[in-house]
Amino acid sequence: MIRQLAVMMGRGKPIEADTKYRREICKVGRWMYRQGFVVASEGNLSVRLDADRVLVTPAGACKGRLLPHELIVTDLQGTVVAGTGQPSSELQMHLLYYRLRPLVRAVCHAHPPTATGFAVAGRALEEAILPEVVSVLDKIPLAPYGTPGTKELCAGLESLVPSYDAILLENHGVVTCGEDLTTAYQHMETVEHFARVLFVAESLGGARFLTHTQVRRLNISRHAQVNSNHSTLNLEMSERRVIRDEDYEDPDEGDSKKAIVSDQLTFSSCTPRRSLKA
Repeated sequence: MIRQLAVMMGRGKPIEADTKYRREICKVGRWMYRQGFVVASEGNLSVRLDADRVLVTPAGACKGRLLPHELIVTDLQGTVVAGTGQPSSELQMHLLYYRLRPLVRAVCHAHPPTATGFAVAGRALEEAILPEVVSVLDKIPLAPYGTPGTKELCAGLESLVPSYDAILLENHGVVTCGEDLTTAYQHMETVEHFARVLFVAESLGGARFLTHTQVRRLNISRHAQVNSNHSTLNLEMSERRVIRDEDYEDPDEGDSKKAIVSDQLTFSSCTPRRSLKA
């Protein structure tokens, strides 16, 4: 009980309001594991809780078997303020996003096999072949190799983070971001799907690229959607907080539990997210 209370407190702030994000990280961790985007203790996830705190997965933990109380809360310098154990060794990469992109609220790092194969081959995913990818992610550049968990990795990312929501890490994997964790994870799925389609197209003789005119039309559409999303978000942020029921499946018990959680109204996570650029 004492340990549970210690985990539930951070800088004197109760974490009841953070329970939703703890559950979301565990849920997305299971998604990544089941999709084969991570194995063993690979990958890491984080959510920015507020101006001062970040919720992140612990080092050495399997993302497919995480429990909410195992997650770590740190400040924006990486100092642990709640939880036991050590945060992910890739925490500095997550903090880089939160420093450079104030509107980013979640970061996802994984090793999806096909996309990572392109990263190992030293190839970015910048071909304009799928309108859905152009509309949502634009291009997916390749960051130069840096030893995982070091400042070298962050140095290679620094120039790319402000402009891209998905980046390949040379000889390493993929990192994505979003205004919420579901969006960051969906970006990871999009990157892997793009890589698979391009791989198949090249095995069939090569992909047909979209023309400059077609790409320009997609960009115009994306920017119009961004402006619309800005207006919608401003309206929704002025609304009161609402209480809604959510189903939460405990991975250990297998039973569906009802949990009352407090959440802000958000617009669909399936719309383009280029509005996160700061």
